[in-house]
Amino acid sequence: MACILTNQELTSTDSAPPCNREIRYNTNATSAITMVLVSPMGENVHVSSPAYTPNVAIQSQPPLIFATELDGSALNTMLATYDLYTEFAQRGYGLALAIGDLSDVRAAVVQQLNAHQIYTVAWMMLPAIDGYGFNLRNYPQAIEHYRTFRAWAQQHGLHFAAIAMNMQPPADDLSRLQHLRLRDIGRWLAQASDNTLFLPGSTAYHSLIDEMHRDGYAVHTYQLPLMVDDRRAGTTSVQSALDVVDLPVDLEVLMCHSSLPIPIEGLNNDIGGALIVSYGASAESIGIGYTHAASQRSVSDAPGVLEARALSLSWDALERDMLLATRYTDTIYIFSLEGCVERGLMPHIANINWDGDVRVPVRQRLLVATLRSSLLVLLFLVRQHRLLFSWLGWIIALLLLVRQWRRQ
Repeated sequence: MACILTNQELTSTDSAPPCNREIRYNTNATSAITMVLVSPMGENVHVSSPAYTPNVAIQSQPPLIFATELDGSALNTMLATYDLYTEFAQRGYGLALAIGDLSDVRAAVVQQLNAHQIYTVAWMMLPAIDGYGFNLRNYPQAIEHYRTFRAWAQQHGLHFAAIAMNMQPPADDLSRLQHLRLRDIGRWLAQASDNTLFLPGSTAYHSLIDEMHRDGYAVHTYQLPLMVDDRRAGTTSVQSALDVVDLPVDLEVLMCHSSLPIPIEGLNNDIGGALIVSYGASAESIGIGYTHAASQRSVSDAPGVLEARALSLSWDALERDMLLATRYTDTIYIFSLEGCVERGLMPHIANINWDGDVRVPVRQRLLVATLRSSLLVLLFLVRQHRLLFSWLGWIIALLLLVRQWRRQ
């Protein structure tokens, strides 16, 4: 299998920039993988690793990694109640744990996962006050959180095959992305051309990845699909605008969730797998979902959690996305385990026909294609006329301020 890596050799990762990278694989079903990150200066960064192969004779099933945000006690109860330790070991599933609390209960869960030889990923999750995911605004907290985690894992003798970093915009920007108001577009245009946090934040995250590798971990990132468009245009504009950073890691997971709160009549909060089809050819791994109707995030610090049940995918939609993802990648991340268990989807997933045929509705494909084409044109214009767009952003902001003043 070609996507989940346990790092064995790493040289000169500092030369890999946050964009313009080429991925080359040399793999077959049983061999090791060599991934080469190529910088614009022609320097190669080699990461060699044994392939992740499920520890079970299910040759037709791609490796599946289930992500969970449950805290230690709730996770322990779910895994034990539904005998998931045995099921995961038999079927070769992996488990990505959102590491928020560093409790003795969570340590005991990881020890059980290790005893069953289950592929375990430590998904770094910051406290609510720091924004949960990693971005350019909270890189000091991200570094501190990893080092605290590392000390905790060593204290309890825990083994993790990989560290996962969810690179997502700050919470306020995530909310704005759903509405795309003119004032927000203006601010993003200005920030895309001049984000003072980009260089120090990018450097810090590159150094953090080096540290994780030295500690013996492979590194996964959960990235917005927009990173692909940023690379394609040869810019860092999307990264600067949204306070995220593209990183050279062992496995990049493009978050192609179909359950998006898009206010378009007839879509029913389901993009129909169109993101997977559009971005799949550029994906090392694909994240699909959401299946959950619950989260460890409380309503007080994450009001959107009330919408989780309405935005969760039906089984038919989840099956469609799983089949679509296998066309492009060997490894699928499913968000989330608790949703699959709560809704009784685990038996369906175990018995899925991986040779099934699925199609994406034309309307959804055209919608995604149109949005991507428009973004690409904008990125090329920003690249050629960076100063102009920076001033355009400030002009829009000024006009909005004047309009607000006149209303008063």
